[in-house]
Amino acid sequence: MNTQTWLANELAFHSSVTYANPFEDVDLDVIFTCGDTCMTVPAFWDGGNLWRTRFSLPAPGLWSWEARCTNPGDAGLCGSGSIRCTEYDGELAIYRRGFIKTTPGVRYFTYADGTPFFYLGDTHWNFAMEEFDEPGDHAGDIDCTSHFCHIVNRRAEQGFTVYQSEPIGAKYDLSEGLDENDIEGFRDLDRRFACIASKGLVHANAQLVFPSTLVQFARYDDAAYLRRLGRYWAARYSAYPVLWTLGQEVDNDFYYTRGDQKRFTGGTNPYKLIAEGLHQNDPHAHPMTAHMEFCFMNPQPGPDGTCASTSSFRNVDGHTWYGFQWGRNLNTPISYDFAKDAMLNGQGKVCILYESKYDYLWTKHFGARSEGWLGLLNGFYGYGYGCIDMWYYKSTYDIHSTSSDGVDTITPEDKQVPWSKSLEFETAYQVNYMREFLQKLEWWKLIPRFDSPLYFVPDGESYHAIATDERETIVLYFCNPDHATGRLTCLDDSDYHYRWFNPRSGEYLPERTFHPDAHHSWKAELKPDKADWVLLVQKIV
Repeated sequence: MNTQTWLANELAFHSSVTYANPFEDVDLDVIFTCGDTCMTVPAFWDGGNLWRTRFSLPAPGLWSWEARCTNPGDAGLCGSGSIRCTEYDGELAIYRRGFIKTTPGVRYFTYADGTPFFYLGDTHWNFAMEEFDEPGDHAGDIDCTSHFCHIVNRRAEQGFTVYQSEPIGAKYDLSEGLDENDIEGFRDLDRRFACIASKGLVHANAQLVFPSTLVQFARYDDAAYLRRLGRYWAARYSAYPVLWTLGQEVDNDFYYTRGDQKRFTGGTNPYKLIAEGLHQNDPHAHPMTAHMEFCFMNPQPGPDGTCASTSSFRNVDGHTWYGFQWGRNLNTPISYDFAKDAMLNGQGKVCILYESKYDYLWTKHFGARSEGWLGLLNGFYGYGYGCIDMWYYKSTYDIHSTSSDGVDTITPEDKQVPWSKSLEFETAYQVNYMREFLQKLEWWKLIPRFDSPLYFVPDGESYHAIATDERETIVLYFCNPDHATGRLTCLDDSDYHYRWFNPRSGEYLPERTFHPDAHHSWKAELKPDKADWVLLVQKIV
């Protein structure tokens, strides 16, 4: 067999023994070795007497492999061989540079080769329900054969780097075990994972089951079963470029205080057991988080919501990043408390604004755009965007009520937009203007300065975000409803140039220069208009 680095491949094995419960009665691992590198990849049962090892190799060379089965009498689940692996020769960065990783104390994702990775996600919580073999009845005039693949292709073309998903609507039932009836459901997910990977997108995916379903499992309290499910997920999907997110809003207690539904506490959280099985069996040690509950700015979340300091996963083995939910009313001054908590109590882990207000559900274009800028300049090194009829396909969730973000009103009529229209929302391009703007800088060196007067003093209330690379580069985002700016107070005795960047059009205004006053400060000129603007200030060297 021949393969290329980082691309998913498979070895198939056919057991010579018939097992009453193939999922639990036997384990198969395949050991891959090349020089000093040794990698153990778990196999997964794929129905009947078929087991598969899905693998991706991180380096070129001649790799040997050996299958090791917990039943040494099963000749079909044994064997050995070799694979010739060459360097990936395509154009996709995720395979040229290698899978995403985290490094202790580094607050942004990198590729395997150490290059910073810019996280810009698109949200699909029930991706398993999106039509794969047809366009579906929300496609409008779009001429496509697959709703699912069309969106994946388009998002990759638009510049998104991450696909965010949940297993809502997955076509299997794990409540009493994993058996033959579930295999086709996993095979359906396989082609979705493969489609996402084929476009070079990183798949930030949750594991197996939605939490409100998990707590109804007959085997909900079976720790060994939950760990084994984690192993199965690692075996089936770790060969792809993925980020593990465990489950929808499961850090820390899945809103335990709400109503009388059966839930769990931070201490009895069953996703910790799934995380254990996943982490122990993932050959690539993909970054893992638990999607956090919504917290509305305040770092002391009270009965609902989670921040870095209250996370029940912060000390779980394998937990290497935080997937935050954070939102704000757009007509009130910005509170920086939540972001400060992430910076101070986030253990140096990667912090991502994983979920915020979705365009044309709880906000409109201004809100969806500004949440990204506010997140990325306040210490969240990535943004998960979402829009109506894509964040949750054909959902009726909150769709018949009127919402407001403090600036815009979102009516039930607004919320009827199908994905064929929302796919081309201007915000899909505007968040990519944001990505392109930051990627022209050494964005990973920008440090959030929150409301510190040592860096910026606003004229009036705080409707801004500021991040600086010491005194070399300063980025200021203004979302106030007037022309006001303020005074930069962090400058050297040097010449600077500045440009206004329009986050709505992706265009710059002409560059101008200034020299700070005797106090090493500069009063910024007024915003060009009352809309949101970005001010880029850089020292002339």
